[in-house]
Amino acid sequence: MLTYDREFEADERSSRRLGPTPPVSSRDASSYELAALFDFFRRHVRLILIAVLVGTLIATIVTFSLTKIYTASSTLVFDRNDIRPYEAVVELQKQERDKSAMETEMDLIMSREFLGFVVDDLNLMDDPYFNTKLPPEITQDESSFWSWRWSPRRAQAGPRRPTNAQAAQRPPSADPVNRDRVITRLSAAISADRKGDSLAMTIYVQHPRALYAAEIANGVAANYVIWSTRMKELAAHATVDALRTQAQDLVLSITKKERDIAEFTTRSDLTFDPRDDVLRARTEQLNQQFTLARVDEAGAWAKYNEAKNVLSMTGIDSAGRVMTSELLGSLRTEQGRLERSRAQLASKFGKNHPQVIEVDAELGSNRQVIEGEINRILQELENDAKVATVRVQKFQEEVGRLQKQMQDRNLDEIRRRELDRDLLTEQKRYDAVVLRLGTLDPEKDEIKATARIASFAEIPIDPSFPRPSLLIPIGGLASLLLGLVGAIAVEVADGRVRTARAVEAIVNQPNYLSIPDLSATLKPDQTLYRSILADPRSPFARSMRSLCLGWKSQDASKVVMFCSPSANEGKTTCAVGMATVAALNGLRSVILDMDPGPTGATTMIGAPQRPFNLDLVADGATDLTSISAQAPDFPFVHVLTSRLTLQDQEHIFGELRRHFDLIVVDTPAADHDDDAIWLASHVDAVFIVAAADRTNEKDLLDLVERLTTSRARIIGSILNFAGVYRPTPISKTALEWLRNKFGAWRTGNFGLQVRRS
Repeated sequence: MLTYDREFEADERSSRRLGPTPPVSSRDASSYELAALFDFFRRHVRLILIAVLVGTLIATIVTFSLTKIYTASSTLVFDRNDIRPYEAVVELQKQERDKSAMETEMDLIMSREFLGFVVDDLNLMDDPYFNTKLPPEITQDESSFWSWRWSPRRAQAGPRRPTNAQAAQRPPSADPVNRDRVITRLSAAISADRKGDSLAMTIYVQHPRALYAAEIANGVAANYVIWSTRMKELAAHATVDALRTQAQDLVLSITKKERDIAEFTTRSDLTFDPRDDVLRARTEQLNQQFTLARVDEAGAWAKYNEAKNVLSMTGIDSAGRVMTSELLGSLRTEQGRLERSRAQLASKFGKNHPQVIEVDAELGSNRQVIEGEINRILQELENDAKVATVRVQKFQEEVGRLQKQMQDRNLDEIRRRELDRDLLTEQKRYDAVVLRLGTLDPEKDEIKATARIASFAEIPIDPSFPRPSLLIPIGGLASLLLGLVGAIAVEVADGRVRTARAVEAIVNQPNYLSIPDLSATLKPDQTLYRSILADPRSPFARSMRSLCLGWKSQDASKVVMFCSPSANEGKTTCAVGMATVAALNGLRSVILDMDPGPTGATTMIGAPQRPFNLDLVADGATDLTSISAQAPDFPFVHVLTSRLTLQDQEHIFGELRRHFDLIVVDTPAADHDDDAIWLASHVDAVFIVAAADRTNEKDLLDLVERLTTSRARIIGSILNFAGVYRPTPISKTALEWLRNKFGAWRTGNFGLQVRRS
């Protein structure tokens, strides 16, 4: 889109403009005034009313054509303590009901297992409402179909509860798939609810027949009492069976473990009495002997080592201190005698005497015998030490063997103790199972129901669905919303301008005038131009006077052009009205009719068609007043009828400015001709005329872009047919109160609106 700077254009044309156009604040075209909302509803009231009427009618038809559903309710009251004798933990056998327990009860009521029990017990497979495979109408006698159930008289006295045997004798349906469908339908027709922490639970049942709804509600309540009790009985029987089976298994286990212990004791040679244990006694005795043998061994080796050390250090003379024997003692005595005898002979006869030599020989022989005896004794000591060592080794081997046997014996003893502990554990378990079997006997102790029926269902009188008093208003409200949505959609899809804000947002200039539809103020066969002549204070005359005052005070330019995006938007009427009011106020005004024809300005004021050539104006020698046509009525507005030519437009308009105070140029519509586009750059000011609910936003924007490209000076816009004219605005007092209360709130006026920049 081509744009240009308005301030630059104003400076460029300052020679013939009174001043630059002041800046205009941006407008929000999407905001709605109160008058715009009223106008929106006025435009689409037919669509909204049709949508509301049609929707309400459809809602009424659908409401009365739907199948009536009756809702009956029965109430169950649960005991505060839930008795569960089959629980293994004592604390759980008598548990107080809390919120979670009640929620569990509600879930059980809605469970498919319980609902299947209800379907089988109440024969709901024969009810066409639940079994959709059955025909809609059943000719079966109701008394026989509901033979087990309650009549209204019985319902007052209370339902007849079927026994567990009767309930168990009822076989399930042969068609499991269809039975599942019936259960699904029943689950959709049943609901359960309770209030707060109350132990009372209400069961609701929906059915097309009021009597059946009440009977099924009572049946569901009674069956739940029976079913829950039966489940506890089954749980108790299952617990007893499990305990009995466990007891039998424990008896077999105990017998097997006792047999294993006896076999293991015999195989391992274990005795239960420690005094009868020979291996332990033998081990203790052998340990004592082994200790003594070690002592003897140590003593024998000590004697041997001492004797050996003494002989090696001192000789055989000192051997007597560590070695003793009778032979050695006699030899040493003999040695002493021989030494005394030698000493006597040596002192008497000398050393070399034969007797002395004989005694020396005897001493040598005796010494050899002593050495032999000493060696023999030493060897005997060594042999005794070695024998003691061998004996110790044998004792050690025997002790090791016995210790190994004792270790194995100890391991066997540990294993036997483990078997004893296992046997004791099994015996304790068996005692616990037998004790629990003694306290739990479902054959003797009757399991009582922890729920009872507190209130039987009353036969409903009014259906719970559909409710005309609720559905029809909802349908009407939904239709109203749908109508509003449709109206908004039509409004969004419709690209026509309707408010002055929208025009200002597109033109980017103030809207000088908003003229309502004044057809109601006209007399028969009267035009707006004639209304000015007939009454200078008529609504249209006052609006044109406001336009002239706004133009005079704001711009005061002489050549003013009116253009519009399309035909029949009131452009010619505004041009003629402005020129007429200016002439009535003493200004020399002329209308330059650039769109001659049946709807042109010349025809509107009733002046004769007198086309002339603009070349005469360019020559400057012709009196324009004499050649122009005049309206036959006062104030005798001048009109020049011509088409756009290729002459110098600046010179032509200069001549027109010299002869007239106001030159109003009425150009053809932009969608028919481009004269307004090319002429716009030669005039002083341009008014864009739009019609509410007629002018398309795209066409208006296209016109503004084209005028901007031609460097036209657009000073404002005029909106025609902006609402319906009313002499007295609606709720004037209320609007003024709102205006005073909310100073920033701009309310709409269905009268005239003049916008000043």
